Amino acid sequence: MALITKEGNQVGKQTDAPKIEFPCDNYVVKVVSMDTEGAHADIVACFKTHAPEMDPNAVTTNRSSKGRFVSFSFRIVAQSEAQLSALHADLMAVNAVKMVL
Repeated sequence: MALITKEGNQVGKQTDAPKIEFPCDNYVVKVVSMDTEGAHADIVACFKTHAPEMDPNAVTTNRSSKGRFVSFSFRIVAQSEAQLSALHADLMAVNAVKMVL
């Protein structure tokens, strides 16, 4: 798997990614962002656009020990690779977002 920076540049070497069969129920998307006001709402808005069936109340959150960062785990029904790519692009466009896994 290759890491992609916020600017869209590939970092590291790419290996064959595991094949996903779509639709994929219970697909987990993890988002790490700065713990800023409005960041959670902006992230949830991206998910509502690309995965409207997602339950925003079923999100797992974890704050860093110093309180600067927060990670979110969202569970969605992944419909296609195009959906996941568009979701990733929109999430990375949110200023507070640092990483999407």
